[in-house]
Amino acid sequence: MIKSIKTIMRQDREPYRIPRRVQDVIPIQCVWPDGIFKVGIKFSKTYRFTDINYKVASREDKETMFLAYSELLNGLDSAATTKLTICNRRQSQADFEQSVLMAMRGDGLDKYRKEYNQMLIDKATGANGIVQEKYVTVTVYKRDIEDARAYFTRIGADLTARFAALGSKCVELDAADRLRILHDFYRAGDEGSFHFDMADMARKGHDFKDYICPDGIEKHSDYLKLGDRYCRVLFLKDYANYIQDEIVANLTDLNRNMMLSIDILSVPTDEAVREVENRLLGVETNITNWQRRQNQNNNFSAIVPYDMELQRKESKEFLADLTTRDQRMMQAVLTLVITADTKQQLDSDTEKIRSLSGRCQLAVLKYQQIDGLNTVLPIGTRKIDAFRTLTTESLAVFMPFKVQEIMDRGGIYFGENAISHNLIMCNKANLLNQSSFRLGVPGSGKSFSVKEEIAFLILNTDDDILIADPEGEYAPLIEAMGNIGSVIRVAAGGKDRLNAMYMVDGYGENNPIVVKSQFIMSLVERIDPKGVEAKHKSIIDRCTGDLYEEAERSGTVPTLAALREKLMEQPEDEAKGLALALELFTTGSLDIFGHESTVDLDKRVVVFDIHGLGEQLKPIGHLVITDTMLNRVTLNWKKGKRTHVFIDEFHVMFENEFSAAFFNSAWRQFRKRNAYPTAITQNVEYLLDSVQASTMLSNSEFIVMLNQAASDREKLARLLNISEEQMGHITNAPAGCGLIKYGSALVPFVNRFPSNTELYRLMTTRPGEGRFSGGQT
Repeated sequence: MIKSIKTIMRQDREPYRIPRRVQDVIPIQCVWPDGIFKVGIKFSKTYRFTDINYKVASREDKETMFLAYSELLNGLDSAATTKLTICNRRQSQADFEQSVLMAMRGDGLDKYRKEYNQMLIDKATGANGIVQEKYVTVTVYKRDIEDARAYFTRIGADLTARFAALGSKCVELDAADRLRILHDFYRAGDEGSFHFDMADMARKGHDFKDYICPDGIEKHSDYLKLGDRYCRVLFLKDYANYIQDEIVANLTDLNRNMMLSIDILSVPTDEAVREVENRLLGVETNITNWQRRQNQNNNFSAIVPYDMELQRKESKEFLADLTTRDQRMMQAVLTLVITADTKQQLDSDTEKIRSLSGRCQLAVLKYQQIDGLNTVLPIGTRKIDAFRTLTTESLAVFMPFKVQEIMDRGGIYFGENAISHNLIMCNKANLLNQSSFRLGVPGSGKSFSVKEEIAFLILNTDDDILIADPEGEYAPLIEAMGNIGSVIRVAAGGKDRLNAMYMVDGYGENNPIVVKSQFIMSLVERIDPKGVEAKHKSIIDRCTGDLYEEAERSGTVPTLAALREKLMEQPEDEAKGLALALELFTTGSLDIFGHESTVDLDKRVVVFDIHGLGEQLKPIGHLVITDTMLNRVTLNWKKGKRTHVFIDEFHVMFENEFSAAFFNSAWRQFRKRNAYPTAITQNVEYLLDSVQASTMLSNSEFIVMLNQAASDREKLARLLNISEEQMGHITNAPAGCGLIKYGSALVPFVNRFPSNTELYRLMTTRPGEGRFSGGQT
């Protein structure tokens, strides 16, 4: 046997002790708060790593991921045992209700909350309801805990870097996290009862195993009974000549509580080469002896038997892999445990699992079920010696990655994962920035998706919501929710007025007068087709500063009408031209932005409906509304309150220089002041033509992409590095289906809201389906 493997197996060997109680079956001797366990004479530590989009990647990306994973395996320490574990567990009803469902509030909106909760329950029931978690456990012999802690600090940093190269996040688990995994397995269905406080445990003199062990363990030759549940451990007995990289994904796709582990012992290259050379020498010796016997029988033309020739070929290939192809020799054991409520179900699931293994042969452990269970769990022990010798590439075929999941605690429902069918729950607070985009052609479900998010925020949070509504789509939803919001209808000759010059304390990023001057320049640029020249900039800046100084002394609120009067007082002819351009919006028929506000801006939800302005004046309305939102966000920020900002037809802001610059500044201020801005547009191509807008898009952490036009798809693929396979999810996609970019994750989704609900009728924009029949809602 290879020396290093012999050493590890000697360290793993423990004297057998007859268990006197259930706790004695769990082979953990001691735990430390930082998550280090002592098992036998060794120490172990577990790290959790996230999934990556291997299944939906292109062939080239799959090859890249495969090579990166092979590099990770090559980097494993040969003095340690590494266990990769994939854990399937069903989310408990209590946990689901606490983390996903809305609580009733008795505010007249509970009927909508009940509809929303029923929709989530139906979706979760229809999906497989399985949460899949992935762990890597490292076990190593060290003299004491301090040496072990120093080792795990180093190995943890190395694992984090190697998983990061794959696009996966790797984090270490503390003692409570590791014990929770074991508790949830041993006591499936009772997950909510776990509570572990090491200081409290020590004070009371309790054993940590009391917190995790089942009520009883009943041993049988080929299965175990943990409490009221049945479980069975299988191991990979025989490897096929050809294995597809989907074998692990297929085995763990079963809708059952289960765990699959691969124990890996990496052999040092020099020992591996020596071992293979000795094997090759033995094969050559056998062939030479066979030929000598044939020659003695005067059979000089005899052909070397096929099995001997095959052994020679395989040995040479193995040696070439080790010496020229950067492969390492690995010893691996694959074990799997499945659980069921009944013995009949366990037998049925066992047959199903064995059929899924394809040409690989899975066998049930006989009279070793306890040892097998302790091997498969992420404790750090290995009691089964069914080793198979593999190269790095052969082991990498057991790819643990499948598809990314987004299941944040406290998140908002955005649909189902198109691959795994699990719920997608996004909590933007976990992202680096909260900027969001909704992109899609008309009819792709863009507005419906936004309304669904707004409905969730109204029903399940206390956050404020501001909506720029150029098409009059959002008012019915807000008005149906009672007195929580106000709809401001901005139209020529209308009674609702907004003061474009209003400015709260703290407005702007640095100098508020400078930001306000930029806003006025943007406004004038929208009004006057000739644009804003250098002279105009100076005049606007001077008059804006003078106006606010006078207003501060007199205690009045500046208006556009007052600014026009100030421009009239200036000696320059250009000032008179600016005043003339502003006349229509101050003393003319479109004076809705020229005087003091007449609307209630203090409601929790405010919809700015500019549908009545017409296409020519909508860009001006957009600017004034954005400025008004900026004031409200600033006030909320000072109160410590979060604001959600939704801006439809976002591309309009980037049709000229000054409005783009102003909006770019406003977008930064939204982010810095605890606001979550969401931009909505169907004209992605126009958006990507603007350098500022495309930079904002590429820097945003949350993007929902629905069905896209062909030209838009190509640009988005280049900007966001989306593979051709992933782009297929936004090519001729049905309404409500597409891709979500959530941080570094890129997940295909399907979102179909039940049409027989009141919420659907409030949110749909399809003619004839809405609450107000016969037209769009």
